[in-house]
Amino acid sequence: MELFIIRHGQSVGNTVKEDMPDCELTALGRSQAEYVARCMEGAGLTHIVSSPLIRAIETARPLARQTGLPVRVWMEAHEVRDRGPHRGLTREALERNFAGIRLEDDMEPEGWLYAGDETPETGHARALRVLERLRREFPGGERVALFAHGGFNTCLLRAAIGLDHRSPVRFSEVNGSIYWVKFGEEKTVVEYAGAPRPLFG
Repeated sequence: MELFIIRHGQSVGNTVKEDMPDCELTALGRSQAEYVARCMEGAGLTHIVSSPLIRAIETARPLARQTGLPVRVWMEAHEVRDRGPHRGLTREALERNFAGIRLEDDMEPEGWLYAGDETPETGHARALRVLERLRREFPGGERVALFAHGGFNTCLLRAAIGLDHRSPVRFSEVNGSIYWVKFGEEKTVVEYAGAPRPLFG
């Protein structure tokens, strides 16, 4: 499997001081989402996966339109949140607002629970579960784009290269940044594609 770990475009929450756990993209964020799609032209993607948070789904949509692939929403790919709980949109609201997405996990009728109060250790454990699911569901020569968040992407990258939550290693992530992770039998290679520049062709 080859995995493209992509941070969402700039969200309203990135521009204000107050807590906005599930907000939309800004105009700049929408432009960044379009540029991510252009950067990924020619990638030969087989699947698109997204966090259930609005900013991630919105960032994934231009690439989904370009490739004709559905956005597969996985509940456990949400951001690491160290504040209190938040209730996300209901299944009906997500499907109404984002036509063509595939909600692949169970959701409570009142909306998915963004539990919050997460520690680096529990965030890392969740990243390990998502990584295992990716490897299980896409075992061969699949090419998967995963749209998520700065904190969670750090957890996922650490998990991919065998580091734990105590590691001091950090990854440079701006809105719309792309990491290209190639999982081989003997080694894992991580390439930082950054943003914004085309990757292919």
